Amino acid sequence: MLPNVSVQPVVKGPDPDRNPVSAKLRLAAAWLLCFSYFYMIPMEFSSLEWEKTGEGLWRATEGGTGPFLAVQLLLWMMGTLLVSILFLVAGVIGGFQHERRPGAGPLRGRDLAYYLAWVQVLTFGSLFFLSPFSKDGDWISTFLPYLPHLLMLLLALFLFRGRLSSLGFRSLRGRRWLGICAAVAVAYAFTYFLLDPLVTEPVARIFSLDMTSWREDSISQGLAKAAGLGWMFGAGQVLMIGMIGPIAEEVLFRGLLMGVLAKRVGIAAAVFLSSVVFALSHVDVAFLAPLFVMGLILGVLYAFFRNLWVPILFHMVNNTVSVVLDLLQMNG
Repeated sequence: MLPNVSVQPVVKGPDPDRNPVSAKLRLAAAWLLCFSYFYMIPMEFSSLEWEKTGEGLWRATEGGTGPFLAVQLLLWMMGTLLVSILFLVAGVIGGFQHERRPGAGPLRGRDLAYYLAWVQVLTFGSLFFLSPFSKDGDWISTFLPYLPHLLMLLLALFLFRGRLSSLGFRSLRGRRWLGICAAVAVAYAFTYFLLDPLVTEPVARIFSLDMTSWREDSISQGLAKAAGLGWMFGAGQVLMIGMIGPIAEEVLFRGLLMGVLAKRVGIAAAVFLSSVVFALSHVDVAFLAPLFVMGLILGVLYAFFRNLWVPILFHMVNNTVSVVLDLLQMNG
């Protein structure tokens, strides 16, 4: 049985979302932006195109936007823009009380809502202003896909300042590191040697899936472009994919989502549900099953050690090794 995630005592203080109409409107806008964030997942899945290979396998590829998807995307963008404006205007009226005094104690659903609201607002705005200056093969085009992760990390450091322990960032001392390193090593060995033969390949055979991954191909193309710009850009890809990305994703999926769910449905269900969302968020049909298993491993590591640094370490090792091997193969 998995140990329960520790629950911190609630520290009472001023509630920035109580009473004022602007605060209630802002909280509603935050939840709508939270929904907007997760709604991107089914939209991306609906944009995939399916084709049958010569071997009779189904391959999902990144497709274009048909009329229905184009209308859906336009409505989503307009809705996100309008709600973002409401979120910001209500924040100005209320003096951004939630950001100035984020509170204390354990995380709540509204913390997840405000966090993802800001992720949507800043990502939406940054991509809107930077995309016109991006050209294929330049440094901006290699950086843009990883901008949301950087924003997610910076927002977490700001919004949860003073209570990072609520996210799971706790210090570790002495011999506990030995157990953590051993657990991470075992988990990575399983992922590297056994995940494909035990999970990826059997699931692909059952559903007649081609193992070509458009997401992996896209990452490889981005690495090739970055490496072509010089070693500093290649190192930047290692930093973004191998370090910043894992920290940002663990903050969202384990620290926030799993932490909030654990208080509602229990730790086992929280591990399962956060793993489902983690896998779906990558929009990779070929690797959906192994990504789900990866999510389970990350969730169990967090639940067992009660420290977010543990899944972060495993996630960083997994991503960094993959990126470095790809770069070495390109230069080989």
